[in-house]
Amino acid sequence: MIALFVLKLAAGVTMLWWLMPRKDVTDGFFRIQMRVLLGLVVLCALLLSAGQTWTPKQITDTTTAADIGVGSLRLTGDSVYVAWWIRTIAIAVAVIAYAGSIFWALGRRLPGNLCIHLVTLLCVAALGLHAINVPNECSVPQQILSDFSSAALIGGVLTGMLLGHWYLTTPTMSINPLWWFNAAILTASGLRLVASVWALAVNGVTLQDSTHLIWFGIRWTGGVITPILMTIMVWRILKHRNTQSATGVLFAGLVVVFMGEMAAALLERDTLIPY
Repeated sequence: MIALFVLKLAAGVTMLWWLMPRKDVTDGFFRIQMRVLLGLVVLCALLLSAGQTWTPKQITDTTTAADIGVGSLRLTGDSVYVAWWIRTIAIAVAVIAYAGSIFWALGRRLPGNLCIHLVTLLCVAALGLHAINVPNECSVPQQILSDFSSAALIGGVLTGMLLGHWYLTTPTMSINPLWWFNAAILTASGLRLVASVWALAVNGVTLQDSTHLIWFGIRWTGGVITPILMTIMVWRILKHRNTQSATGVLFAGLVVVFMGEMAAALLERDTLIPY
């Protein structure tokens, strides 16, 4: 589960790099970001090397859909095999991220941007590989929307918060990228809301365990309501060009959003439904 969260974070960060207006941001920001990505993918590879897979705890290597009485359960790939491929991709991303940090440190934007394209492609492919093969009680499009909206949300909040801190070292940098990230976080929150409503519409709220109900409340509070309110607050603050206060709001929101998405991961592991 932790490996999946780290994978989503890496994919979300790289997707936002690829989409953001990079020309308005100084080279030093991407140098540091490449090192952040390097740490994330190395952690993901180490977790998978330690034996973590994507298989929910209800399913063992010898369990089938018929054994647990779930006719719609998708068992489209061996979890160990999928984890091996994702670990291999993570190692490749680590190598490219290391090279990218050097290119951005030297101010070589062309090869630096090429590294961004490559790591985004690989991280998106790894997350897509998970979404297609993870055993679950939902359709592939529903799982893809859930995984990628979650990745975009946590990756957007983390990168937006780090970008806000970057204004402390480069206060003359254009404020447009921070505006862009605020809009991107709101869009990701909307997609996350659609994914959650889709899961509820198809499966309903079938949670009986009190712990699951608590996780469900944390998931909606932290993963849907909080980021929407956060973007409204940041929007009002940025109208006064106060990047420090906006960064503080993003930092506080990051903690709550991470809690919400971790609760969502726990729910998905136990219920096989991407709430």
